[in-house]
Amino acid sequence: MKDYIESYHMFFPDRKFRFLLYILYPLAVWAGLYIESIFFDGSFILILSAASITIAAECLADFFVFAGYARKENGRNEYLKTSTRYKQLLKMAFLSDAVRRALSTLLIISVTAAVLKIPFKLTIYLLISVYFFMAVALFVLRFFDFFSIYSFITIIILMLYMGFNIFILDKNIFAGISIVLFVLSLLLIILHTRVLFKALKEEYYD
Repeated sequence: MKDYIESYHMFFPDRKFRFLLYILYPLAVWAGLYIESIFFDGSFILILSAASITIAAECLADFFVFAGYARKENGRNEYLKTSTRYKQLLKMAFLSDAVRRALSTLLIISVTAAVLKIPFKLTIYLLISVYFFMAVALFVLRFFDFFSIYSFITIIILMLYMGFNIFILDKNIFAGISIVLFVLSLLLIILHTRVLFKALKEEYYD
């Protein structure tokens, strides 16, 4: 476990990023929701806001860690590429990132849902849907290494997420769709990993 975490941290821009990602980010989400609750009296609005902020924060944070890694030539972390263990380090880092993102989503959404007394089935749907849309976003985002593109695509994903929620919740089919999104998330992560390491293999081959 320690090796996985250390490998993940090797791709961080600096040590301060750990504090931002592990501590400040979830606290900032909850602080923002507290301020928002002063102006909006509705648990549904607040939980959707928490979900949207989580997606946005995870997508934009990824820019500083894995931006451009799905491309054959990305120019990121050239010093790490000189290591014979680079491929192994990258595998452990990607796995750690997926697990960390799942835990962060679980922490933020579940605590928010508990405070707002959101029904359990709806909470499960929100957890899975947030992770699915993050997986979709990162699959696209990691082909780019410009923050402006990251920001633009993140906004598009958030708009799609809100529209998707309106449709699903209006039809009251969130319980069934949760299973579909869970399976799709797993398949997307597997496909994403293959794309990333195909790009890595081609880079070394060239």
